[in-house]
Amino acid sequence: MYHFLNVHNNHKIIRIEDEEALKKENMSIEDSTKDFDINKNRTEELKKKIENELLELDKIYDKVDKEIIESYKLKHEKLIKEENEIKDKLKNEVTKIKENLEINLIKINEIIRKNERIMKGIKIILEDKDKKMIKELNYISNINKNQKEMKLLYKQPMKNIKILYNENESNIKYEEYYFNIPKPKDIEFSDIGINSFKISWKIDDIKMLNVTQFC
Repeated sequence: MYHFLNVHNNHKIIRIEDEEALKKENMSIEDSTKDFDINKNRTEELKKKIENELLELDKIYDKVDKEIIESYKLKHEKLIKEENEIKDKLKNEVTKIKENLEINLIKINEIIRKNERIMKGIKIILEDKDKKMIKELNYISNINKNQKEMKLLYKQPMKNIKILYNENESNIKYEEYYFNIPKPKDIEFSDIGINSFKISWKIDDIKMLNVTQFC
């Protein structure tokens, strides 16, 4: 036996086979079917809406995913370009310094070889009892020549660079420094004015002059 259960306050049970009672409650299969059809249609519409929203979400996802890929592709290309530019500059700066240092190293090695030949020749002359004045003069000349070359080389400023990479700013800082210049001496200040002054100093008995201006 089936029953209809009214779950509201003052609920009551109605027998399904009690047609009179059903009529009094205004309950019919037509009304129930009508409500059922309405809710059924609403449910199917909601299903379609959910499916459409899922399709739309997939479309949006694909679109944004492609935009992200394209955006980062451009950023990667830009970063690679910046990286190559920084590396090229680094290579050029180091190559430039190395070339100068290697040139000076070649000069020094040549002077050292000459010095060794001179020392060997001097030793032979000193051991030769029948040494001739012309040989001594020749070596003295070579000694003086090499001395001049060495002194010129000493006075030639030679520089290297310190290389500091700043990761946060993505750039390289280059600091040049001279490693063979002796400390200045006899530093003097003169002609001191409101906006400038002269400073002079000596390096190996060579006097250097500089005019410094300031605001």
